[in-house]
Amino acid sequence: MSIKTPEDSRNLRQIQADDARRRLIEAASALFAERGYADSSVAAIGDAAGASRGLVNHHFGSKENLLWAVIEAHIFEWEHDVVAPAIADKRGLGALKAMIFAHLELTQTKPERMFLLYRLMGEALDPRNDLHDEFAELHKRWRELGLHWWNEGIEDGQIDPGIDQDANASMIIGSVRGMTFDWLIAPDSFDLEAAYQQFWDMLERFLAPR
Repeated sequence: MSIKTPEDSRNLRQIQADDARRRLIEAASALFAERGYADSSVAAIGDAAGASRGLVNHHFGSKENLLWAVIEAHIFEWEHDVVAPAIADKRGLGALKAMIFAHLELTQTKPERMFLLYRLMGEALDPRNDLHDEFAELHKRWRELGLHWWNEGIEDGQIDPGIDQDANASMIIGSVRGMTFDWLIAPDSFDLEAAYQQFWDMLERFLAPR
């Protein structure tokens, strides 16, 4: 018969806590996607996770903190599990293309993740909403990352230095989001992969040095 040590008990409690947090984040993600953040109560999230409202507060302190945990979990998955492998050993235009098509991959394989993101972005349009500042900061981070690749593309002779990077960053982000949104609304209405490819072909021709 094995004897459990205090360390064993601590490890078990940590495993149980991690599992509870994961279930709460998954339940909150599903409810936020279905109802939106404002209309998802802490009690409903606890019920969906098979837990109590008190457990939500115990692990996260508040519904707002749970929201940030949901966003961070999905952004981590996007940046580390999808984008990072796609852009490994790439730079400039190659990295930009890889990032755009990584967005396509996530949309096709996990559309529920994108639906959640778009639902929350819609609520973030209200500047009085806490979501507004969070998404504004995230938007800034992604634009800065794109600027790094843009400058590499100019250095490598792939991008015309006379093109306005800031304006084109908005065009690229808006186009990718727009195609994805259209597909989420009516997935049978067009070929999303073909749309991405056509957009990239046009973008590559436009960015080429004059």
